[in-house]
Amino acid sequence: MPTISRLCEQCRKCPFVSKCNRKRMEAMEYLEPKVADSASVDYAAPVLADILVKHDYRDIKVGENTTITIDVEELKQQMKEEFYRELGIGFYSGA
Repeated sequence: MPTISRLCEQCRKCPFVSKCNRKRMEAMEYLEPKVADSASVDYAAPVLADILVKHDYRDIKVGENTTITIDVEELKQQMKEEFYRELGIGFYSGA
C-alpha cells in the first residue's frame, strides 16, 4: 500500500537537517488502490492477455502465389490444450 510521507517534525526543526544521514520520515496518508469496476476489467482482460503473449509469426509458402502467415505460439497453445484434453487432465471447455 503506497503512502505519502514527509520529514518528521523533529528533523525539520533540527539545525543539522541538511547534513544528517539519519533522517526520520512520518506517514501522512495511506493511498488506497483504485478499484476498477468489473465491466472495465472484463473488457480489458482479453486485450491484456493477448499483449502479454509473445508472438512468433512465420510465413509458409503453400503454392507459387499463396503464402500463409501463422502464429507459432498460438499453434503451441492449441497443441498443448488438445494433448491435455485427450489425457483428461485439467479443464477445457467444449471437451
